[in-house]
Amino acid sequence: MRFLPKRYLEEFFLYSSQFVLFFIIILFTSPAIIRPSTSALISLIVFLLLQIALLARYGHRPPARFFFSLMTPLGYTAILTLSKSAQGIDMASFFLWATSLYLGGIQALAILFRRKWPKRIAEIFLSLGTILSFIFFYFYLDLRLTSTKAYEAGDLGYAALVASLKLSNFGPAFAEFAKTLQHVFFMFGAVMFGSFQVADKIKQVSMKARLDQVYSIVEPPSVEPSMFDQVADGENREVVILYADLWNFTPIAEKEGARATIGLLNRYYALWDIVARKHGGVVEQFVGDTAIVVFGLMGEKDAADQAVSCAFDFLYEFSHLQEDLAAHRLPLVKHIGIGVHAGKVAVGELSSASGVQRVGVVGEAVNIAARLDSLCREFKQDLLVSQPVYKQLSLEPQSRFQPMGEVLFRGKTQPQAVYGKK
Repeated sequence: MRFLPKRYLEEFFLYSSQFVLFFIIILFTSPAIIRPSTSALISLIVFLLLQIALLARYGHRPPARFFFSLMTPLGYTAILTLSKSAQGIDMASFFLWATSLYLGGIQALAILFRRKWPKRIAEIFLSLGTILSFIFFYFYLDLRLTSTKAYEAGDLGYAALVASLKLSNFGPAFAEFAKTLQHVFFMFGAVMFGSFQVADKIKQVSMKARLDQVYSIVEPPSVEPSMFDQVADGENREVVILYADLWNFTPIAEKEGARATIGLLNRYYALWDIVARKHGGVVEQFVGDTAIVVFGLMGEKDAADQAVSCAFDFLYEFSHLQEDLAAHRLPLVKHIGIGVHAGKVAVGELSSASGVQRVGVVGEAVNIAARLDSLCREFKQDLLVSQPVYKQLSLEPQSRFQPMGEVLFRGKTQPQAVYGKK
């Protein structure tokens, strides 16, 4: 499982903030006579951290989002049962479950919804639920502090202390809480802040919807029209081939379903298209999770440097792609393999029956680049380059590689050195 710190922190501070508040309350405001044991508190914290980790990794799936949101309430209930607590149904237990069911359910629905307006409505309800949860926990904190102070002063007995925290006392206690002007002001401020948050969420949903529309339509690889004229009849050229694919993509596609797979691929293709254009490469084609990018089609002398820079740039952006996938509740891809080889290929204009044209490359160099890509798993590398590429690199790019060994490629009589990242 790949650990994504940004995603974990997002879950910790945003979606699970109510649980953090709840445990701070339990740890610091309970009198010793009703406070859970130290081992119970540690168990609850473990439940919380495990829940956040699972949500960060699998929260893009609606069922996982809903059921993993219930881990901490289940743990709390189990601990109360094992400790044979006689407190009955208190406010904390009820509202912990209510908050988890509400927020987990709304978040799961927000993932299921694909249209803009249902997502907006889900975000509104999610923000409102967060506001109400925050108000409740502030009220509950005040109630526990007041009750504890009265108990320690001898003005409240044990039975009365327990009764003050039961669910049946919520109405009278909250009415008393709302009589104080500072509490009314606090609730008004929370509602106003929540209103601004709702407006911001709606803007974010609208922006994501527009970006999704861009990602949903990835134009087929294209080249400059002048290149068609130069290679229309086909000719041999020395080029550098970059061949890349995702590891274990087929099981991911089979498990996640068509909609999630297409969403993943659209973002993956778009990133390759952007990075390749930035470094002067031509995306020859996308096939499944495979991207083939060609450098040096116009005889550029620094084609090897461009290809390697493109590969390193994509690997840098790959972590951001993972965060983008997680943010859109799409399946995560943990590893990628990239092979880069230089050699002679046949370049020509390829046309389909519908008249769509593209520049295609065919030759042994493509096969060797594909072989280097597959060797990434064996060498536990995400980037391998062949000896011809390494020799063409300038000094600085060369310094980023180290020899990994020699490989005998199909059709060759002598093994060739292979280089991987340092």
